[in-house]
Formats: sequence, C-alpha cells, structure tokens
Amino acid sequence: MKKTMVLLSTTALTSALYAHAQVGSQELNLKPAGEVKLSQKKLTFNTAKKRNKKALSSVANTEVSTTSITPQCPTLATGNLYTLSGLNVGGTACYHFEITERSKTTALLLNQETGNNIDLSIIRHNEDNTYTTLGTSSNAANADETVVVLTVPGHYYWFMEAQESTGAAFNFGAAVTTELDDYEFNDTAATATVLADKQHKISANMDSATDIDIYKFTAVRGQDVLLNFSDNNLDEWIVEYYSAGWQTFTINADNTLGNLQPNQEIYVRVRPNLALPVNPNNYYALTFGSKVVSASNHYVSGESNVNRVPYSSFVSNLPYATTQAYRKLTWGITLQDSTGQPIEGASAVLKFDQDIREPEGVIEYTDYEMVSNSIGVVSGTINLGSCYSDLTLRHTEYSLGYKNIWDTDLVYGVWRLEVPHSVGLGVGGDNVEYVWFSHLCDQDLVSSNPS
Repeated sequence: MKKTMVLLSTTALTSALYAHAQVGSQELNLKPAGEVKLSQKKLTFNTAKKRNKKALSSVANTEVSTTSITPQCPTLATGNLYTLSGLNVGGTACYHFEITERSKTTALLLNQETGNNIDLSIIRHNEDNTYTTLGTSSNAANADETVVVLTVPGHYYWFMEAQESTGAAFNFGAAVTTELDDYEFNDTAATATVLADKQHKISANMDSATDIDIYKFTAVRGQDVLLNFSDNNLDEWIVEYYSAGWQTFTINADNTLGNLQPNQEIYVRVRPNLALPVNPNNYYALTFGSKVVSASNHYVSGESNVNRVPYSSFVSNLPYATTQAYRKLTWGITLQDSTGQPIEGASAVLKFDQDIREPEGVIEYTDYEMVSNSIGVVSGTINLGSCYSDLTLRHTEYSLGYKNIWDTDLVYGVWRLEVPHSVGLGVGGDNVEYVWFSHLCDQDLVSSNPS
C-alpha cells in the first residue's frame, strides 16, 4: 500500500471518473423500442452548463404535483432504447418522461455516426412551469453522452441539441432504479459524499452497472487514514483511492495512508465489477477515516462496593480473578489518532465469556461492540444477572474494627478488549490472552469478631 498521497485535482478526478461512466445500453438492460418521430415543437430550455447548486438541491427534494403539469413534448417510457433520425445541425429534440418515486435516472445518447455531435440534457419541469437543468453531457465529436441524476416524483425531459449532424440515426433512452442506498447521489466528483473528521462505517450497494460511489475525507491534522473494504468475497465491486490516478487497494484488509499533509483530501471510489451481474441486494462495507493508533484509560470493572476475594484465597492453583462483579460490569476505553487527538466513530469490542464454569473450560466469547463519542470515549455496561456455583472460596475482610470471614460462591469468566482495524491495542492480549473474571454469585458471612 503506497503511503504517499498526491493532492487531488477535481478536474483530473472528474475526467478519470467519466472514463468509467460511459457505458452502453446493454449494461442498463434497456429494451430496443424502435424509431420515434422527431418532435417538431420549438421549445427553449435553459441548458447553461453553470447551474445554481442551491436551487438544484431545493428542487431535488421537492415533489412536483403530477396533476398540475402539461407535458410540453411527446411522452416516452423509461427503460427503453429509442432510435431517432433527421435531427439537423442547430436543431433540438425533446421528449417527456415521468418519475413516480424517488430514484436515480441514467440517461444515455449512443451510437452516433462520425460527423455527428449531439449534446444531451435532463430537464425538470417544475410545478410553476419553470424548468431546471439537472445535468448535461456534451462530449466531443460522436462520443456517447451520459447524464446521471437523482429524480424525485415529477416530470422530466430528454433534451438534445445538435452541434454537428448529418441527420443520421442515433439511440437514446433512460434507465431508472429505485433501489438506492443512503449515499446517493455521489456518482461524480462534485457530488461526492463528504465525510466528517471521524471514522466512518459505510454500508451501500450498486443499483446499476453505471452506479459509482465516491467518498471524500479530509485529514484535517494530517493524521493517518484507514481504508478497509469488505465485500464478503463476492468480488462484485472495484474499490480505489485517488493518488495521481485511481489506484486499487487490498480488500478485506486494513490499509493505512500515512505521511499526509494537514487538510489533505482523500477520495475513494467504489464501482461495480462489470464482469459480474449487478445485484442491488448485496451491500459492501467501507470503513474510511481517521485510524486509531493509540488507546488510553481502559477499564473493565464491577460495582464500587464489591467485597473482593483477595489473591491469597485463590488456592489449589486456581487463577486469580483480576475483575470481580456482582450483577453489573462496566467497561470503557479512549481512542486516539496518530496526532494524539480523540477519534469519534471508531469501535472497541469487549470480548466476554462470563461463565466458563471450570478454569479449564472452553472459552466462547460474546462480543460487545460500542462506538466512540466526540471525545473518543467508548463505554458500555453489561447486566450479568444472577448465577449459581458450587465453587466456594473463603476469605477474610477487615472492616470498621471487625474481622469478617466470608464464603463466596463464584463462577469464572474471561475478557479481552480489542480495537478493530488497529494493531497491538487489545487489552488482555498484548501480554496474556485474556483477563480472568469472577461473577460473585453469593457471599455468606461465616463470622464477625472484633479484630
């Protein structure tokens, strides 16, 4: 894994992205639907390349009444691939389609002959009969055009402008998917999901062959950054980070990016492996953000009033129970990055087997995982419940001038603390495999005499 990162150029990123985005109708499962008649309506839409992002965001989250709109162009269905001919240079063509639920729409213009150069836009018909250009593709010469937009219920148009044309036939259509994850719409550099200064655990899918997920994280302090991509061995995704070009990194493993500059931006891109079918029901897991490199203030303890069984009472080679509790166990740890600052969003795991009956018994851990808060603190509580044991240890307690003899029934357990995606931070594992625990089931006072 290369540790030297190059600051990202948005232009370079966008160019690299669209090298993948130009895909054909077969990968989108568009059905051939024959030739359509060239629309003769002369409509003027604002297809300026510079658009108001705030206005677009507002529009994208507002549903349009389907009863108040009169389509201004012939209506076609999505999911089809249409053929159009006769569009001359300087001419335009317009077709309407309707969206009935929140979705992502991928519009294509394909198979232009040499000598043709037709631009494609997706335009939204607003409820007040104004129009908003959601996306435009204007590649050079006869290259294919692709526009990917997030669409809410409402009315939309394919709008095509012939910069050069011989009138030859070409194809256009749109695929719509409603199986969106929580990270749409982030297919482009401009719309990349911006991740806060913490560690993130992302679960997302690919809803089509043209879906791309791009995430951006800023190493504010120049701290080490963690990349971990889990695909459950499905091989359905290709995952890359950007450093002077897209570079793959090892999946199902921890990858560390170090030697970063303060405020250095890191981009990660996930895209479908087109050698396999796209299954929107399969989700990947991406852990991305500040890497935990140190931990402090760890504790695993019982109640403050525990009448502990001392070391001297663990006879017959019984292991000493460092941790003892009646009915409740509390635990915690503080996590820091490579600059010593606390990390939010990172996990710590208490692996705990509270009842192994015999010290030689088989250990079966239950994992208790918690996530750190804004000051890097992980904490949790486990309710132990009651227990019964035929193992009784006698011990002496001196309290308030009295010598008290106690018999304590206890059950053995073990625990260890681990920090996922970090090396050497486990407590109970650096020097020994685990820490012994005793669940104190019952304590009987045998005698109490002045000392």
